[in-house]
Amino acid sequence: MKKVDILLATYNPNDQYFIQLLKSLDEQSYPNLFLIIRDDSSNSDTFHSISKLVKTHITSFDYRITANQNNLGSNKTFEKLTLDSRGDYVAYCDQDDIWEKDKLTKLVELIEKNKDTVLCYSDLSVIDKDGVQLAESFKAINRRVNHLYGNQLFKYFLRRNCITGCTMLIKSEIAKNAIPFCSQYYIHDHWLALFASSRGRISYLPDPLVQYRLHEKNQIGLSLLNNIDDKDDYYKKKLLTERSKYQWLLEYYKTNPICVHSVQQVLKWTEDRIRFFENKSFRTTFLMISRIKVDPQLILLELFINLLPLSFSRIIIKTIKYRFSAHCK
Repeated sequence: MKKVDILLATYNPNDQYFIQLLKSLDEQSYPNLFLIIRDDSSNSDTFHSISKLVKTHITSFDYRITANQNNLGSNKTFEKLTLDSRGDYVAYCDQDDIWEKDKLTKLVELIEKNKDTVLCYSDLSVIDKDGVQLAESFKAINRRVNHLYGNQLFKYFLRRNCITGCTMLIKSEIAKNAIPFCSQYYIHDHWLALFASSRGRISYLPDPLVQYRLHEKNQIGLSLLNNIDDKDDYYKKKLLTERSKYQWLLEYYKTNPICVHSVQQVLKWTEDRIRFFENKSFRTTFLMISRIKVDPQLILLELFINLLPLSFSRIIIKTIKYRFSAHCK
């Protein structure tokens, strides 16, 4: 029976949430598990508290817990956890969610059903800070999500991600080959999804196998507008960063012509959007409208915030941020 390593990154966890997570891990029906915990708090008291809780609530399988010497952030911590792994499969874990009992059993069955599958994932339900269910599916909270599966998904994952790390099961060799994670441009789960899609098949199970806890420190849907308040911010922090990202990926995948072609296509589309922000004209506006089928929500957002006065772009962006943050209250 294949071994699954659960990789858990911690940082000043809420004790109540953390205990609920640990209990859900301990009750997993899959019999061959190992838990690896790496604490990023850089605080000996916090590490001692975490260790005590783990010892109390993890009794069904073995575990190992270590602490980073310095605060590294979640991406680097998950990268180190991946290096620490010795299992056949890797399951990434957040500190405040709740796993359904059959989560790993179902995902192992799914990944072994098709020999070409290198990564599989599931849907998730959403709960609030008190554990009250807000949605039965991730898509009810984030309408931009479209759960895709199959082969040749690399181009999709270049721009977007439909895989939340806590729902993912990935072959260990694939995860290790993805190191170092591209922390400059991608969160660990998005990078792993992109990398895996260039190596094989992605499989999906529509069952919500994780209760994802939504609260003020753990919000869905804000990454698009993170640290962005108006169209000038959007141009500098979003569009120019995207261009740099795709230029970097061209070099990273230079020996893979299929991936290079996909990156070139997305880079050209990004360059067209940059020109629209740099030079508003009938031609650049028409070009944006002609590409609306590529991503209707995104194109409409960029049309509005660039064509309207700066003050209106601030209102639009503030409204979008408020809409997402309201789910956390």
